[in-house]
Amino acid sequence: MFDATTMGSGVPAAGVSLAKVLPKARFVGCDDIVAVRCAGAADRCRPGDVFVARLTVDGDGHEDIDRAVARGAAAVVAERMVPTHGVPLCIVPDTAWAFARLAHACAGDPARALKVVAVAGTSGKTTTAWLAASVLAEAGLRVGVLSGLGCLDAESTVPEPADLDRPEVLAAWLRRLAVSGCTHAVVEVSSRMLADRALAGITCGTVVATSLATAHLEAHGTQAAYEEITGRMLDSLGPDGCLVFNADDARLRRLARRHAGPSMAVALRRSADVTAVPVERSLHGQTVLVMAAGHTAAVTVVAPTASFVRDSLLAAAIGLRNRVPLERVCRGIEAAGGVPGRLERIDRGQDAAVFVDHAPTGHALAATLSSLRRLTPGRLLLVAEEPVAAAIDPAARFAIRAARWCDETLVVPTTVLDDHADGVAVAAYARLDRLLSHAGAGDCVLVLGRPPAGGGMPGDPDDPGDPAAAGVLATLVDGWLQVAHPSTWGRRAA
Repeated sequence: MFDATTMGSGVPAAGVSLAKVLPKARFVGCDDIVAVRCAGAADRCRPGDVFVARLTVDGDGHEDIDRAVARGAAAVVAERMVPTHGVPLCIVPDTAWAFARLAHACAGDPARALKVVAVAGTSGKTTTAWLAASVLAEAGLRVGVLSGLGCLDAESTVPEPADLDRPEVLAAWLRRLAVSGCTHAVVEVSSRMLADRALAGITCGTVVATSLATAHLEAHGTQAAYEEITGRMLDSLGPDGCLVFNADDARLRRLARRHAGPSMAVALRRSADVTAVPVERSLHGQTVLVMAAGHTAAVTVVAPTASFVRDSLLAAAIGLRNRVPLERVCRGIEAAGGVPGRLERIDRGQDAAVFVDHAPTGHALAATLSSLRRLTPGRLLLVAEEPVAAAIDPAARFAIRAARWCDETLVVPTTVLDDHADGVAVAAYARLDRLLSHAGAGDCVLVLGRPPAGGGMPGDPDDPGDPAAAGVLATLVDGWLQVAHPSTWGRRAA
């Protein structure tokens, strides 16, 4: 047996047997390897680490073995026979799975101490995760949240940013949740995390599928490949694990048929285990009746879109799965309010409805615009940060595609607030000034970008937010509205 934990300085004596956690492993130069740390990139390798040669979007890790060994790697995990310069070698069928499994094992497999709820899908993951956390917290459970919006343990009040796409970071945060006393972990799982097998070795009590649209093809190649990767979420469900899915999505209905265990269907347009009917809906918010298991309860939310109701129903199903009564589920959804950057209202006393949204995909933006179009009696106006518009439509057809729903679309460069802005930025500001000046009652303005400073975080309305993370465009619009409505805004803020 080769013991990598004896290599390097400051490495703990305890370690993980690769023969135990990687059952299909073959060893060259030893009969086992015991490790306390692993690295999935040569640049992150430290003395004593086990280097795992993964195939990633950045390249083939097998080509970096020389560099990893030079940096002190004590052993190598690979998918084929490769030169290791005398360092022990472990051969596995899938190094992505092996790396994620090792990362969790080296962290002490913290997910075993938690009831894990994994939320995946094309859009709606962040909103569903935060609403679910609010529902579970309303029931008195100690809940941690790991999402693209930030991470919270049982003792935190302000979410911390973390690169959860890296399995070792996910494992470290799960450990932090367990140590802080969390009983439940709500984890937003991106398609990249699924592609990298980030949930390897984790048994989830609940997996949530929000939507499955044509997206992320630049990362996964084809729609079929994307759907196959998304389907990997089922692999993490335990024997009694429950799949919660959006039954309005035909692709997800097909995915659900692959799951032999318990499931809960959520829908707005068909019969399902959890459904809702609207009572009142406008740009100022909506009230719906949520129905599940023969019970009905009303819930009022500030977000006016149908997608927010869908995400609320998914969160409700998570609560019901954890034996939270429906009335308390609805209180938890209402207590969450909104999610910063996810159709967040800016109200400075203006007549028009103004929202900030940070739609991560064209699919999410289309759903938002479609809902707002139905609710807007006047003009629907879209103002987007230039980098966000380019990310959604690299082909520069953003405004043309938005015209399906919007009466006017304006793309604003991030230099609009620079002291020495060029002519393009100055012209964009002039157009923005005109657009906001003429927006009146019955109109709706959607600002596409990050929320302004002071947006706060879910469940913490007094948190001032991080000004450094504020979006340029949303901050500009918010400031414009304050200047344009000083007396009205002052009275509302008092």
